[in-house]
Amino acid sequence: MRKLTLIVGPAALALAIALWTALAIFSLWTQRQQLNRTATALAKIDAIANLRKDMAIRKWADTLGGVYVNEAKIPNLGSLDEQERMAVTRGTGENLTLVSIAPIHILLAIQEISQKTYGTKERLTSLQLRNRANAPDEWETNALKALQGGAEMATESMPKKAGGHGLLRVMIPMKMDEECLECHRDTLIPVGGLRGGASISIDLNTYRTAQEPTWRTIQYWHFGIWLLGLTTIYAFWFVARRRTVEQARLEADRRENETAFSAMAEGAVITDAEGRILWVNDAFCAIYGYTRAEVIGQNPRILKSGRHDAAFYSEFWRQLIETGHWRGEVWNKRKTGEIFPEELSIQALRGPDGRIVRFISIFSDITERKRNEDELRKQRQQLVESETRLRDLAEFLQTVREEERARIARELHDEMGQALTALRIDLGWLRNKCQPLGAPAVERVGTALGVVEHSIVSLRRISEDLRPAMLDSLGLAAAVEHHVTQFSERTGIACRLNMNREEFELDDRLATTVFRIVQETLTNVARHAGASEVTVRIDEVDDGIRLTIQDNGRGISDAKDKKTFGLLGMRERIAMLGGRLEIHSRPGKGTRIAGWLPHQKATAT
Repeated sequence: MRKLTLIVGPAALALAIALWTALAIFSLWTQRQQLNRTATALAKIDAIANLRKDMAIRKWADTLGGVYVNEAKIPNLGSLDEQERMAVTRGTGENLTLVSIAPIHILLAIQEISQKTYGTKERLTSLQLRNRANAPDEWETNALKALQGGAEMATESMPKKAGGHGLLRVMIPMKMDEECLECHRDTLIPVGGLRGGASISIDLNTYRTAQEPTWRTIQYWHFGIWLLGLTTIYAFWFVARRRTVEQARLEADRRENETAFSAMAEGAVITDAEGRILWVNDAFCAIYGYTRAEVIGQNPRILKSGRHDAAFYSEFWRQLIETGHWRGEVWNKRKTGEIFPEELSIQALRGPDGRIVRFISIFSDITERKRNEDELRKQRQQLVESETRLRDLAEFLQTVREEERARIARELHDEMGQALTALRIDLGWLRNKCQPLGAPAVERVGTALGVVEHSIVSLRRISEDLRPAMLDSLGLAAAVEHHVTQFSERTGIACRLNMNREEFELDDRLATTVFRIVQETLTNVARHAGASEVTVRIDEVDDGIRLTIQDNGRGISDAKDKKTFGLLGMRERIAMLGGRLEIHSRPGKGTRIAGWLPHQKATAT
């Protein structure tokens, strides 16, 4: 279509220009012919007027029977030899000779002067010759015969001669009058009969030359109209060509879009403003099971599943009309009656006046996706349930471990502590009693006593690490304060403790979790941070406990370090209680651990 437009367009323009040019030339030629006819008509009028004038003069002369003129003023004509003459004397005393001139002489004189002065050639001729000089030529012979047939006059435009515009010849009849019988009785022509003809030949050059200004004006007008017509033709062709090209482009785009719609895997439907289906693609037929002939002209209501109520469709149409588009999931029905889900997108197309003229719907069958989503939802539910069970198990194990730690700590403190204490007393008594045995014996007993005392200190430290007795007896504040003090003394790292309570009335699990996080964090600082200062802050607020531990160490250089078992353990401890833990660290800028734990209701373990 596009190639055809490019080929036919210029050819159509050339043809239109050629036709318009031919029309302009034809109109110009017609005007030229009209001017020529006008010039010929004017020449004919003048010729007839001249001939009738001459005939009037001749008739006047006939009524007078001739006139007398000064013989010296007229040419010496042989035809005047027999004319009457008379001598006269003027008032001045001058003697003149007057000669009688017949009407024919007057007519011939007038014709001679007209020819010399105006270039018109007038002559008298007849089929009955008395003077061979007046013998008719071929045209005059035919004209005389026409006049004999009753014609009032005979005219003919002679062919154009070189350098001129041709001749116009006109002949009018000369009838036999009573005055003419005196000289022409021998012709036997009755009164009123055709005696001959008076003809005149006029050069048309003068008349046609007079039309030249009008002819130039006509040429200029025709040239202007021709240019205006060419401009109009080109403008019309240009606009029409652009419109044709645009229509061809739109048609090509429409075909491409239709091909694209037809080839796409999603279903496509085009409806008019009233909702009647105008077109569907192959995917629509494949998804719904209808043929095109079955749905074209139908309303999409035939696809409704019945799962959506009137409120759904009311909101659907409100949004579509107001915003021009709608997107969502709907349940529709196949031709077989099967109800299935689809993801639907509808776009409203508006005309130049802003009114909706078309609806374009694109949809896809999401049955498989829904099935996968349901399966994924079930798996996620199972995963959540598994995580819950694992967290419950971890919480149970953590509780058991804390209880076991507390039991082991009590046994170590009660049994081993008592045994070591008794042993230390006995060794002290023995050292006092073995002085008589000499210095080696005393020194040996003293060494044993030192080992026992060191064991007592280690036992106390191990017991505190397993389960500080102070946490159960004096509470969280005292236990943390004691642990921080022991940490500073043991590591040499300055540790500042800030608490907004002198004592915290907390659930045992919550208190244990806070203490273990402080304990684990300080252990990590001592082992990995290389810090010189640590700040621990514990605040009880309305919604729980907020814990912040900040050091000035080397920080965590790799994200993998944030997933060590110690940090994971702290996260899990807090997660089991419904809290959250945040870790902020930059290399060389230290590490900040912030935790929040909600208040817990006391539960039996």
